[in-house]
Amino acid sequence: MYKIFSSVLFLFLLCSSVLGHGQINGTLEASGTPSNPGLAHGMFILDPPSRDENCAGVYPSYCYSKHVIPTLICTGNGTPAGYNCTHAGAGEPYVKGAVFYVRWDQVNPSNGKFDFTIPDNRMRPWVDSGKLVSFDFIPTSQGPNNDVSPTWYLKPVNISSVSQTAGIITLQTSADMGFFPGGVGAATGLEIQVAGTGTALDGNGTTSNPGIWKVCDHTTAGCHDPTSRTINAIGSGNNIATVSKGTVGNPVYGSAGGPCGSGILPVEWRPNFIRAWQALIKQVVSHYGSSSNVAYMRFGLGIGGENIPNHGTQVAACQAQMTKFGFTSVAAPWPSPSSSQWPGVTAAWISYVNGMLKYEYSLNSTKVIATTISPVVTSGGDLITPDTTASNAVAVGLGFGNQGLQKSDPINFAAGKPCLGGNWCANFIKYKGKVPLELQTLFYSDPTDLSVVGSLVNTLPFATSLGTQILELYVDDWMCTYDASWNGKNKYNACTLAGYGTTLAAAAAQIN
Repeated sequence: MYKIFSSVLFLFLLCSSVLGHGQINGTLEASGTPSNPGLAHGMFILDPPSRDENCAGVYPSYCYSKHVIPTLICTGNGTPAGYNCTHAGAGEPYVKGAVFYVRWDQVNPSNGKFDFTIPDNRMRPWVDSGKLVSFDFIPTSQGPNNDVSPTWYLKPVNISSVSQTAGIITLQTSADMGFFPGGVGAATGLEIQVAGTGTALDGNGTTSNPGIWKVCDHTTAGCHDPTSRTINAIGSGNNIATVSKGTVGNPVYGSAGGPCGSGILPVEWRPNFIRAWQALIKQVVSHYGSSSNVAYMRFGLGIGGENIPNHGTQVAACQAQMTKFGFTSVAAPWPSPSSSQWPGVTAAWISYVNGMLKYEYSLNSTKVIATTISPVVTSGGDLITPDTTASNAVAVGLGFGNQGLQKSDPINFAAGKPCLGGNWCANFIKYKGKVPLELQTLFYSDPTDLSVVGSLVNTLPFATSLGTQILELYVDDWMCTYDASWNGKNKYNACTLAGYGTTLAAAAAQIN
């Protein structure tokens, strides 16, 4: 469900080919299942490199041109043209396609502008070889510093003057307020976060005054319609004399090196992020909805491509920040996920995720859309959040999955315990055959079965036995299985000795 080494995943994003836009005309059938689920099954390679320049870290040099292309993309003598293929790649029959992580800042580089050149280019070699592609759109980084959310959204603007009279804030800036999703003309009802003014407008660290204020227009007494450098907002408390300092921007929380462990993040559960991310989802569905080369799509609703709010949800100081900004009314430290008070902690987040799932459903995508059944905390005790998310996804015909297949899963399952990272085993059994079920290993596997991820020889048969229809495996696992010259984290000899070839072939025979 969550990926402890996930910063490695984002080393690979780049270039070449543009697909046409298409209108969506598909609907959900009365059964609640997607109208075109046929493509959403099979074995996929997770976020493969697109150029040799992306071969840093655990991968050998020239991993793309010398390894990935001849092993997984080449489909026959001279096919596909342009990739120097001379014969079919050893792993080509088993890989259904590729899944690409797509960063928010790469497809929405400025407010209101969407550009799909990077994912279009990354998919081209796979499409040329007759493979399918899928996308996981991520609003934030999974690492300790968020460099994925676009600057236009995260960066505040300097205040030239701000005051409050009779409960109405009047705020002017020295530059255009370009941070409102959809533009300042659509800012009414959205929120501003004020900081650094030295007044009560900055907030006092409590849920009653977090320094976040609702933008108003002429329909509220004392307010005027927003302009590019002047807005009104509904304040609180005593009058505040004019000051000329501080910043204003979209609501964010966290900090570099702070207790939430994920850098500065949008406050995902508040209206500004919801509007911005829904706008991206709508554009994605429009762009890829008619492409016969796309199998399925996922949209992260928390950090990375998943639905975990951040990496610090078990840390009291982070919990206090989240409570301050309306994640819950339960004061930090939060109770145990197994306690009767836990539903009060997760209710607002579950409601936010469900609202986003319903929005995705409302777009009538002809392509399968899936989500992750993430817990709020990753200790394994939070079953309410993943169980409810799975139920809500199935209710609107969306697929769901887990990004944490690991060695302990079959052991826990045999002992009658929940599988880690989202109780996915129980939910797969419950909803098998109703919606597509997707599974990804926690990280690249270990053919010696010593690491927490364990050997694919044990985990893949278990996964397919529970109804998994989509398997996303890391580059290293594909290459160590089928490329005799591969020398990454996993070596060809070790994977061969463990029996990876037979294991992947058996899994592919079931779900490809």
